[in-house]
Amino acid sequence: MRRLPAGLRDAALIATLYSTGCRRAEIAGLALTDYDPAARSLRVRGKRDKERMVYLTGDAIGLLERWLAIRGRTAGALFCPISRAGRLRTRDGRLVPLTGQGIADILARRLGEAGASPRTAHDFRRTFIGELLDAGVDLATAQALVGHSSPATTARYDRRPENTRREAVDRLRLPEARPLR
Repeated sequence: MRRLPAGLRDAALIATLYSTGCRRAEIAGLALTDYDPAARSLRVRGKRDKERMVYLTGDAIGLLERWLAIRGRTAGALFCPISRAGRLRTRDGRLVPLTGQGIADILARRLGEAGASPRTAHDFRRTFIGELLDAGVDLATAQALVGHSSPATTARYDRRPENTRREAVDRLRLPEARPLR
């Protein structure tokens, strides 16, 4: 069975959202030249035009490569609108980018088709941060991956229970001390 271009694009888009924690505007702003398959990375421009590198899971790379086989190597947006006839939208020989609202619409449509509860791109971001912290990734690394300027912002996404913090303290051992005189 032949997969439609929109299905391949949407699968790659959702996998990219999930495995990078990017904001929808950051995804919309990605160009083909931002993708480095050898490093499994994307160069992302975040708020205030700050650049950072984000990394894709192996599964996300596979989906992105399948999308790129359809998308081709035309200059322009990594993710572009597709007409009902299956044509990629171009302007002046370059692929035009999806908008943030276009990404939101794709998520709503695809999650609805799957019978999943509604989710936003920010829900993917929140999940990404929570999953990193649950896996024991330090707050500074999570902060750098999502482009927060303050660790306090990233800490607000910490969903680990008090029990986890208590267990962390239980790992500490007091150094041997000489008795006080």
